[in-house]
Amino acid sequence: MNPTLLISATPSAWPDSVTVNWRRLSHGLWRVPEGDIHAAYSAETFPRVAVFAHEGRLFTNCGVHFYGAVHAEADCYPLISGGEYRGPEQRQYTYQGREAEYRGEVFRLGPKVVFKTSDPTVEEWRRLLRVHYADGGMFVAGRTYLEFLGQRFAPNSENEESARQKELAERGLREMPHNQAEMRRLLENEGDTATATPRPEQTDLAL
Repeated sequence: MNPTLLISATPSAWPDSVTVNWRRLSHGLWRVPEGDIHAAYSAETFPRVAVFAHEGRLFTNCGVHFYGAVHAEADCYPLISGGEYRGPEQRQYTYQGREAEYRGEVFRLGPKVVFKTSDPTVEEWRRLLRVHYADGGMFVAGRTYLEFLGQRFAPNSENEESARQKELAERGLREMPHNQAEMRRLLENEGDTATATPRPEQTDLAL
């Protein structure tokens, strides 16, 4: 076991929650690659698990909850060598203390740590709004981009609302796409580099 992958296995040593870049919990839609935390979802394959690395420690993801198209939380558990585990024994309704298999080795799962998405920046939200309109299918069919921006809007953050306002202002300054086909062409001409960042490296740490 690589010692850099473990800190104290005492439950009090683990944080209750961690905020990470929103892309790490991306589900692979809206022209954003699937994030490493989302890709480590293992509830359906348990006790065999996939993992992701965070600050030199390995975790598995046993549940994801989305709040809108971007914001999400994942219930994750650190992998701890059996000899290092100091938590409670396995009990119902929690993964803590249960045995999990990764790369042929058996580990115990530590206390739950909730990984939460950061809020995209205003510019990231602007890109996402355009993608949501272009790829929104039946939910935006027949609407212009202006109608999409002006429809009943319940943003999850100030950044999202600021992005909408900037998009409305941008439309007043220059010609903007009127329909989904035009928006798709605009996105293709601009390229998707704003959202298609490389996926964080995953699971290459030695055990």
